[in-house]
Amino acid sequence: MFNTDAPMDSETWASAGFKIIPCLEKNPGVNGKEWQKKDYTEKDFKNKNIGLFLKDINDFDVDNHIAKKFIEKNLRSCGAVYGRNSNPKSHYLFKGNVPSKKFSLPKLLEKYCTSFPHGTTLGEIRYASDTKAEVSIVPGSVLSGEKVQWHHYANINEYNGDLKKDISKIMLATALTILYPTASGGRDDFCFAIACILADNTKWDSFEIDEFVHDIAVAGKDTDARERMSKGTNARTTKGNKKGLKTIADIVGTDEQTILSLFEWVGCTNKFGVFKGLKCYNTIPKYWELGYKDKWLRIMETATLMSYGKISVLIEENCFETAPEIKPTEWKTIRQSLYKKVEVIDVPFEQSFFGVIAGVFVHFVNAHPQEEKWQMFGGHGWTWHDKEKNTVVFRLEDFTNNLRSRRLSFEQRQLTAMLTETFNAHPMKLRHKGKELRCWEADLNAVDKYKNENIDLVRDEHNLKMGKKNGFDKDGKFRFNPEIPF
Repeated sequence: MFNTDAPMDSETWASAGFKIIPCLEKNPGVNGKEWQKKDYTEKDFKNKNIGLFLKDINDFDVDNHIAKKFIEKNLRSCGAVYGRNSNPKSHYLFKGNVPSKKFSLPKLLEKYCTSFPHGTTLGEIRYASDTKAEVSIVPGSVLSGEKVQWHHYANINEYNGDLKKDISKIMLATALTILYPTASGGRDDFCFAIACILADNTKWDSFEIDEFVHDIAVAGKDTDARERMSKGTNARTTKGNKKGLKTIADIVGTDEQTILSLFEWVGCTNKFGVFKGLKCYNTIPKYWELGYKDKWLRIMETATLMSYGKISVLIEENCFETAPEIKPTEWKTIRQSLYKKVEVIDVPFEQSFFGVIAGVFVHFVNAHPQEEKWQMFGGHGWTWHDKEKNTVVFRLEDFTNNLRSRRLSFEQRQLTAMLTETFNAHPMKLRHKGKELRCWEADLNAVDKYKNENIDLVRDEHNLKMGKKNGFDKDGKFRFNPEIPF
């Protein structure tokens, strides 16, 4: 099966010019942290396994046997293949320096992997980098009572192609075979969805997609596998009614982001990945923070969160980059995924957005109080304190103009609801000498109560904005600056 030059023990491995490390089972750490820098002699390997130091060598380590159904067709000639009786042809050695990468199904798909010895792990590319030393236990060793032995050895050759791409393709095919529908009803949609995703997100040609999908159908023991042979061609030519991540996610019983994480192996863009999280501040009204890359984008209205057109504007304004191209249906999917992990933050009213506006209202009603109601008809933006009823009368338009001058945005219905709930405010008509003025009236007791309960907070917010510690005068009265929104 292999020639007599195949290294079979520590002496022949060393004489062939390979750096080897003595190991207990798979662990080389018995010789200290500097084991990879040390030179070993024959006696160091007595009763030890042989660990091949993977410097400038890649080991394609196959953990799931389903992957072997795709190796012969997708992995080019390999001169060094070995394994154990329980997992033959499980290691493929090449000269190269492809970075290490482990291929595993996400935890949400764990239920599909209960019968596999390595669970969700399908395989990995192993390589010793400058920051991480790696060894593979090679022939001449015994693991768990089984001999590690060659299946084929000519030499450890360079790979004639793109090793990372071909292994990633094998691993994706393995994952999709594991997830392949058992019921015939969903198989055609499953295969077409695979083809559509690859057609829209990779540079694979139609023939390559056709073969890929057909091979998965065969490996999935689909009796109608021949009918799946033209899916790539159909995906390239179909303009509408395409399938995609949602189709596979619904069939498998998971979310689209989980399925996308598998297709990322072959270069499909992770549009979900740039959105790192979502926070909901439980205030009146609610506002949001959307995690985009390394920034948090503040969103004051839920309607903005629902529109990717508005989100893309926020990205460009705050991150100075072009927002990713995302379709409305894709943005809906991303939102649904973010909602599942949303962080809800309860915020005391006085610290909320409308709590700040309530603080502005307290200042507004006390800034220019008038003693006679006729003074309200002058259009000066004043307020009238009705001492008999202990209420304050104001024009809503004057207060909203005050908010706009402070660059505080608001939604009218929510604003009036806050005034009603916090200050017992209500609309009314003020009459004087035959004239009528539409106004609002609020309870001064409620105004004073809010002011007294929250004066420390208001002071701190003001001082923070002003960069000073003189928010109060000598009498303890707060000195508001109408030019500074607090």
